[in-house]
Amino acid sequence: MKAFLKKWMQYFWFAFFFSLFINTLQLVFPVYMLLIYDKVLVSRSLPTLLTVTVGAVLALSVMACLDFLRSRLLVRAGVAVDRTLTQPVITEMVRDAARIDSNSYREGILDINTLRNFLAGNAVFSFFDLPWVPIYIFAIYCMNAWLGWLALGGACVLLVLGLAQEFLTGERFTTAKTMERRSGQLVSLGLRNAEVITGMNMLPGLIKHWLRSQEQALWLQTNAYRFSSLFHSLSKSFRSGMQVFVYGVGAYLVLENETSAGVMIAASVIVRQALNPVEQIMGAWKQSVETRAAYKRLQQLLEKAQTRKPMELPEPKGRLEVEGLGLALAGRPILGNVTFALAPGESMGLIGPSGAGKSSLCRLLLGIWQGTAGKVRLDGADILSWDSDILGRHIGYLPQDVELFAGTVAENIARMGEVEPDKVVEAATLAGVHETILRLHQGYDSQVGDLGAQLSGGQQQLVGLARVFYGTPRLVILDEPNSSLDERGERALVQALSELKAKEVTTIMVTHKPSLLATMDKILLLKDGQVAMFGPRDEIFQALKPVPATNA
Repeated sequence: MKAFLKKWMQYFWFAFFFSLFINTLQLVFPVYMLLIYDKVLVSRSLPTLLTVTVGAVLALSVMACLDFLRSRLLVRAGVAVDRTLTQPVITEMVRDAARIDSNSYREGILDINTLRNFLAGNAVFSFFDLPWVPIYIFAIYCMNAWLGWLALGGACVLLVLGLAQEFLTGERFTTAKTMERRSGQLVSLGLRNAEVITGMNMLPGLIKHWLRSQEQALWLQTNAYRFSSLFHSLSKSFRSGMQVFVYGVGAYLVLENETSAGVMIAASVIVRQALNPVEQIMGAWKQSVETRAAYKRLQQLLEKAQTRKPMELPEPKGRLEVEGLGLALAGRPILGNVTFALAPGESMGLIGPSGAGKSSLCRLLLGIWQGTAGKVRLDGADILSWDSDILGRHIGYLPQDVELFAGTVAENIARMGEVEPDKVVEAATLAGVHETILRLHQGYDSQVGDLGAQLSGGQQQLVGLARVFYGTPRLVILDEPNSSLDERGERALVQALSELKAKEVTTIMVTHKPSLLATMDKILLLKDGQVAMFGPRDEIFQALKPVPATNA
């Protein structure tokens, strides 16, 4: 995050530079009032009045232009923040969601919007004006020491109110926002599983859970708003009261011939300007707290990103070596001492009972998860040392639950990148879905809808397979690829596996379908996270044949 801050600092330095002149010109009006009361009215000089009035108008016009430029500059800073952070934040959010230790952080884009809106809003100006508070107070002190001490006392009181507001509301706002995020995630999860919830009448229970979480968030937020409103009202009233005190003390000093009426008026105007940034910050305290929390969340997310770019390796050929691979979740072993090797172009069927760790092994082989022991090597290099942007072009992965993205069929097959028609058609043909796509209303340009809602389960599975085959994959991993396929789809899958073999693509497939396993070169049997058997297909099949019963 510090690297990004350096890129944005130019905007903040220019904004601070403009603030320097804006706040200096803020003194024009009180000086104008001082001159009117102490010079013009005393001398009754019309030329003096005209001169100071024209000068004040010109100065205030310059201040308005500078204020406009500062606003435009901070809007551009907000846009720069958005453009700079969006790609790395989305990238790291996706990687974090795929990690085994994911913290389920999904609000990165909302947090970027929070930063951008804060920079483009009025609250940020108060932070640039805040350093001028002591300068304004010193200006009052130069006019009259008693009025200066009075202004300093008022600023200290507002500072205490601000610290008290932070102490009583900061944590409440942060916690309430966290609970609101959790409530939103619960609703999003419900929408994704609407069919199950409706079919099994789970909605009342889901709403009860959501209301419980939302009520806690509302309670915390209501308490935070109560204190925030109280302190904002106190600060607003106190600032108005300070002007009364300055007028009162100033009038007394005028009566005692300790100062002039012009100083009294000017000091009252300056004290209002001095305390204005503090009051505005207290009024926008919730937004400030949320912006600070958003910045911390983004900082924590981006700190997980790799600080060095992995060494660029040549295009893989598909030699896969697994050495003593292990995985544990929450102290519970999932996989242990998994070891095997596949030459380029070899295929392996991964079998085993439910819960044996087959899907977990697939994620480890792809580098999506990081094992707690052992190594996965592709062409001799640790799978985690590959640049994911480069490696991804040579990997094909079909998870158990195939999910498509909102867009066209062609875009989904092209992995949401630039669509190359020849490669898209080639992949679709290999997956046996080309003719099916052509029968859609707009063919390859047909929209699949959110999560592929416009396609049937079998069509989604085949489009997912086409996505696996797109480009030049050298390692393909298929997790239950036939789960939604009919007989015709399975025949197409068998044909595709044969073509992958001809192209020397290393293939691993999780399945228990004999017709699909018959196309594999090797079989690995996983039991309780351990390799129970591994070897050539026919040998494993022979070993797994039931022993015929003998008559005594």
